Amino acid sequence: MAVTAALPTARSGPASSGEALLWPWWSQQATDTVQLLLGEGDMAAAGAQHPVIDACEQLAADVLAPGRLVMLCDSGTSALETAYAALRLEPGSEVLACTHSFRATVTAMLPQGLVPVLCDTDPATGGIDLDDAAARLTRRTAALVVTHTWGRPVPLDVVRRFCARHHLALVVDCSHAHGLAWQGQPVGLAGDVTVWSCGTWKMASGGKAGLLATSDRMVWERALVLGQPKHRALERVRDERLRALAVTGVGHNRRPSPVAAALVADHLRRLPHTLATKNERQAAVEQLLARHLPALTPLPDPAGRTAGALYKWHWRTAHGHRPDTVVKALRAAGVRAALPARPLHEAPLFTDPRLASGLGLHVAIPDPDGFPGTARLLDRLVEIDTRDAYEPLPDGDPDPYDHALATAAERLPETGF
Repeated sequence: MAVTAALPTARSGPASSGEALLWPWWSQQATDTVQLLLGEGDMAAAGAQHPVIDACEQLAADVLAPGRLVMLCDSGTSALETAYAALRLEPGSEVLACTHSFRATVTAMLPQGLVPVLCDTDPATGGIDLDDAAARLTRRTAALVVTHTWGRPVPLDVVRRFCARHHLALVVDCSHAHGLAWQGQPVGLAGDVTVWSCGTWKMASGGKAGLLATSDRMVWERALVLGQPKHRALERVRDERLRALAVTGVGHNRRPSPVAAALVADHLRRLPHTLATKNERQAAVEQLLARHLPALTPLPDPAGRTAGALYKWHWRTAHGHRPDTVVKALRAAGVRAALPARPLHEAPLFTDPRLASGLGLHVAIPDPDGFPGTARLLDRLVEIDTRDAYEPLPDGDPDPYDHALATAAERLPETGF
């Protein structure tokens, strides 16, 4: 995470000199819109249309997935659940997924009766190792999900060829990848269905929201029936069988409030500023890191990334330096550091077969020693959450990382820092 400081009470803009306002915050325009929405009182937005939600979806299509049909959901997890359901995969079908991913990428498929099959990580990209994935193919494999974890792009041309060769649906989780492009193409264009989380501290956050995009009209119509209120689905769905289902819905209402839509749209409008600022701050901090803590080295910049910014920063400690000791020193110096999350194959869901079966869920229990690439990627990594890297430093202000990293170096007992 980033340099700690007292937070101001106002959350509608960047902090004044000497304060480190941690993301997210929203503009005064967004605050005014929210006040108007609260006055109107229509938080359910259950009608066929809502101008704020409709405008957010159009903006998301323009910014993240040009030419795609986009649907706003009440969370990234809801968007994933809807995506897996809208693909109409048979219950019991297997879905290949990287063990180095956020948990919802995998757990969102479980309610659909899908079976996650965890695959190893390519340590060069942080994404799925397709050679390992190929070895885990069976006659039941129906889809592949890839995640641009930490904002590090997966090589999408290779992924698309893999899916075409093995006749797999492709789900792309861009929850860390707002504005990311790989070899000039927005990553939102790659999948049969693409999703983004727009919650918590994401680069486009509504507090709790998500987005789903697809170029397939039938997938989008199924998503509307599966996840949106009756009146909206009836207005937009053309397929007669789906319209008949829309009369009752199928038990889910995953539409967010217009407040979340207004907040997401505010961040989408400022996304170019966010990406440029985060890249500038990353470069400046890495120069300070080389000066004060040369035994910490940033992970190399992702190959093929032509737009976007890292959601989180990762620094690797030199051999002989314990990452937990480094994290402790960084945090004591005011840097919001942590160890990265452990891979999914170490979670109880994938180590104790009784847990999932007790809820009627099915997972493939992997060999715990079958993920050497993941171990190499995570070896000696320290994670910085970057929540103070969303605005440039005020002119003339010293960089707080300068003092913090120098202080951390003094605290570390090992030589070589």
